[in-house]
Amino acid sequence: MLVLNYVYDLPFFKQSSGAFLRNGFEGWKFSGITSFYTGQPVDFGCGHDGFSSGIGREIQCNTLGPLEIKKGVDNDPQFGPTPTWFDPSVIAQPLASQLRADGESGMFGYMGCNVLTGPGRNNWDLTLLKDFQAPWFNGEQSTFQFRLETFNSFNHPQWKSVIAGCGGQTPFGAPCSGNVNNYQNGQVSGAWDPRLMQLGLKFIF
Repeated sequence: MLVLNYVYDLPFFKQSSGAFLRNGFEGWKFSGITSFYTGQPVDFGCGHDGFSSGIGREIQCNTLGPLEIKKGVDNDPQFGPTPTWFDPSVIAQPLASQLRADGESGMFGYMGCNVLTGPGRNNWDLTLLKDFQAPWFNGEQSTFQFRLETFNSFNHPQWKSVIAGCGGQTPFGAPCSGNVNNYQNGQVSGAWDPRLMQLGLKFIF
């Protein structure tokens, strides 16, 4: 995680001889909060309906190949083109023989916990502001502060979560993709807010 906070006094029109330019365009400030995050760990859940480990822990998936970030697009029958984060064909339901609580290798599935990193975030919240003097209150200092604020200023998609696992109707040993039980597996399932903008006026006295 890296978070940067900054304020910059814009240097324009400070030496202008025109009162209109100096009062209207001098003294603006630019500030922002820029955040960079790596993604959160993604855990996979498998398990055939009607079967459990019997010892109060979840059943893990099996791996059929390298599990890594592999971005793509699925033509989801409900939502249309949908971004994907990994290839779900490389994970599978464990075999029925792996549900024995006998301590053998591969018991309850081969896959470890939190084996994939989810989507990270690159976010810019920016502000343009200026203080205007208000000649009130018998010489006491008072100002109006005008603010233009934008959140996710560049309005690029920032994914939040990923669908990861295997449908309970998937047969033992079958891949967690390519069937009606898993047609959304691997797709991103949420996003942070798009660009938001707001205007503010604050009276300081």
